[in-house]
Amino acid sequence: MSSLAMQGRPLFLHYCAACHGVTGDGDGYNAEQLEKEPAELSNEKFIGKKKDSQIYRVIKFGGLGVKKSHLMPVFGHTLSEEEIWSLVAYVRYLAEDDDHPVTVPADVSKTRPASLPLAHDSVESFSEWFLKNGTDSTLISKGEKLFRKKKSCYACHQLDDEGGVVGPDLSRAGFYYTPEWIFRWIGNPQKVKPESRMPNLGLNNEECRAITAFLVSLQEPEFNKKWQGYLDSPGDAVQGEKIFFDAEGKANCGKCHAVNDRGGKVGPPLSFVGTSRTKAFLLESILKPKAVITSGYSSVLILTKKGKFITGIKLNEDDSSVDLIDKEGTSLHILKNDIKRFKTQKISIMPGNFKDILTEEEIRHLLAYLATLKIQN
Repeated sequence: MSSLAMQGRPLFLHYCAACHGVTGDGDGYNAEQLEKEPAELSNEKFIGKKKDSQIYRVIKFGGLGVKKSHLMPVFGHTLSEEEIWSLVAYVRYLAEDDDHPVTVPADVSKTRPASLPLAHDSVESFSEWFLKNGTDSTLISKGEKLFRKKKSCYACHQLDDEGGVVGPDLSRAGFYYTPEWIFRWIGNPQKVKPESRMPNLGLNNEECRAITAFLVSLQEPEFNKKWQGYLDSPGDAVQGEKIFFDAEGKANCGKCHAVNDRGGKVGPPLSFVGTSRTKAFLLESILKPKAVITSGYSSVLILTKKGKFITGIKLNEDDSSVDLIDKEGTSLHILKNDIKRFKTQKISIMPGNFKDILTEEEIRHLLAYLATLKIQN
């Protein structure tokens, strides 16, 4: 493998393998969710007919940018030109196409795009706009069309059991996320989470507004009325923090969840959950954690060839091994040759009995503390 292809390999595994497969056979775990089969990049005959510039353009500009499927995302707003060329080289490697060695042009940029080409609303101006216009039916319809047919969103996200499974299911997006969070996230995912697998799609301000309006319209139809009492009166954030981090307490949330580098790494970090999540969703996550499992935190069950059962959260996977972290926070490295069965479970390893072991007042305190965890800048 050339040094350029070696540079492209981790990028391919991070951004592309979910659809195209680890070896480029078009059999990634997300492939069966798509209405159009991903390209078989390991096919020497298919790749051998493509010019380097053609492969480069489809990665940089996405499917619609080269008059192909909208399901192929744009990566030109996320990756540097050099990184895209390294992906071209790795695609050649997967196809065992030795007749077309890839050479990076001399003048390509090695720096990733720093920002969007178009300015976006500030959070404050967006909030003001959304209060006046966020429920406009024409705007929501426009956002739905962008989501489903124009901007590759449907390739990675599900709506009502249809669509991709790379990112979170967005069937109840308006119940999960605040409008401000959706707007800022879809405008520039890497600004919020640099390691995100979601590429920057280059959305302009109006497109961000429309898609946000559509996603916010997707609400929870039957929020449990028995839980409304938890939301009717405020809790004490100071008391909530004590409950969260009390290692000897009934909740001990900090064993699995981190806030600003304090706490465990088994569950999702919660440093700015007060910015991203609605209070109703946070309540549901405490009282019924299995209702929604955060993308990337599904538990897996492994049966080894020696008859040992292992459960944990999958951190990484390659051709030969799987890395997990168990509920105690212990890292585990398991060779695939030692695995007899491997299954992703539709359950949460978060305890489901908080409504029984915590009082209503204690839960209100936890909600108050989580609401304070916001992005400061």
